[in-house]
Amino acid sequence: MNVARDNILGRVRAALRVEARRPLAPTDAPVFPPVTDPEARFRSEFAALRGEIIENAGALRAFLNGFPKIATDGGELGGKIVGEPNASVRECDLGVTSCDYLIAQTGSIVVTTLSAGGRAVSVLPPVHLVIARREQIVPDLATAMALLRKRYDKRWPSALSIITGPSRTGDIEKILVMGAHGPKRLVLYFVD
Repeated sequence: MNVARDNILGRVRAALRVEARRPLAPTDAPVFPPVTDPEARFRSEFAALRGEIIENAGALRAFLNGFPKIATDGGELGGKIVGEPNASVRECDLGVTSCDYLIAQTGSIVVTTLSAGGRAVSVLPPVHLVIARREQIVPDLATAMALLRKRYDKRWPSALSIITGPSRTGDIEKILVMGAHGPKRLVLYFVD
């Protein structure tokens, strides 16, 4: 007779007698307030996540001067704004990419391997600069996914990431650590 085993099995049997709480049906799910001003909502949510927005070309030039080694996604926007990359992604200080969409409701940035020139440029460097257009702001995730389905149809990229603020973790003794699994800083510049 094993007392520990019998105790564990007794607790399991008792737990099985109690009906589990059922998940909410979609109609019972909490309703978020509608996004009436997508850009203002995006800016507010993005700032709350410690994202940074560069407001003008002068501030962008000053920002870029602080990074001697820059890798880009090779896209049109990055080339126009930053110029040619001068370092490999493994040794750069700043990674510059485009994006697919900006989600107003959560302040998130949607990137795919097609929009970000692969996976590495948005994840390896300590600072990630995203260059976007204001018309890429969508109200919510459902809208972003519908537009992605329409855009990529049957030719989906190999990876899709939804970036919600700089990389962070609280796994180690519940202390917030920035940059544990990706860039410590997430910066956005709107090109018009």
